[in-house]
Amino acid sequence: MLLILTTTLPLFILILAGFLSARRGLMQKPGIKGLNDFVFYFSLPLMLFHGMATAPLARAFDVRFVLLYLACAVTVHLSGMAIARWGFRRSIGEQGIQGIAASFGNLMFIAMPIAIALFGPAAALPVALLVTIENGVIMPFTVSLLEIDRGAKGNLRQAVLAAVQAILRNPVVMSVLLGAAAGLLGIPLPSLFTALVKVVSGATVPCALFALGASLAGLPLSERLRETGTMILLKLFVYPLLVFGAMSLVPSIDPTWRAIAVLGAAMPMGANVYLVAARYETYVARASTAVLFSTTISVITVSLLAVLLAGNNIR
Repeated sequence: MLLILTTTLPLFILILAGFLSARRGLMQKPGIKGLNDFVFYFSLPLMLFHGMATAPLARAFDVRFVLLYLACAVTVHLSGMAIARWGFRRSIGEQGIQGIAASFGNLMFIAMPIAIALFGPAAALPVALLVTIENGVIMPFTVSLLEIDRGAKGNLRQAVLAAVQAILRNPVVMSVLLGAAAGLLGIPLPSLFTALVKVVSGATVPCALFALGASLAGLPLSERLRETGTMILLKLFVYPLLVFGAMSLVPSIDPTWRAIAVLGAAMPMGANVYLVAARYETYVARASTAVLFSTTISVITVSLLAVLLAGNNIR
């Protein structure tokens, strides 16, 4: 257990360091934005492209793994929407934010390093697939709902166009898709590119986690704890339990991949949940509160889950 905690706790300590630095004024908004942009637009896409291009995708890809996780993600998202609609009487846009808060986790910055530390470099492939599901399906679906709520008011064409643009403009999704295409086509990568990725990879995780903590420090808070509590309950507890149950229905799925799926579902909400809410000025305070609190609570829940998964690999 101590070995696992020495793997997970340093990640959360980096988040705390960023949070405290921003709170004390040591990190200003331009600096935080610079770190986020470096990771999101440069280092992370490079790493994902290289990882997908060099992964044995044709041999290792398991469509059952993808479909089961996607089904769970959609189920949790729709459940969050249903609760927002019938439990809290919220608009379609607010329903979308509650849905994505329940189904969109911090896979790249927290799940990826933990999964690699627990299961080795091969864990990068299943995590990348989960990232593609959330960024390529869950995010565009939510954007479509927000577009309809903002002005389209039932204009399906405009909503679909916004969803497609969200995918094309997302460097994370595009790097995964292009990397997978390069891998399947057998396109060799230049040694210079590989050397660049090796240099960049050492900075990606610490920069991302520090910037995440600094970003959390400036989030507005909401007093509506019932709604934020519902989002946190769905994300940290219901979602991983649902994924565990679904993956257990197919025992032939690689146990390591099943463990990574459960770990991915248990991640705290990604900061993009707040960013999307802020962009559309919808559910902003409640979304930011949920992101902050879910990240704080996950220090305990994710660490305990990592110990459990490393112990028996959910066989």
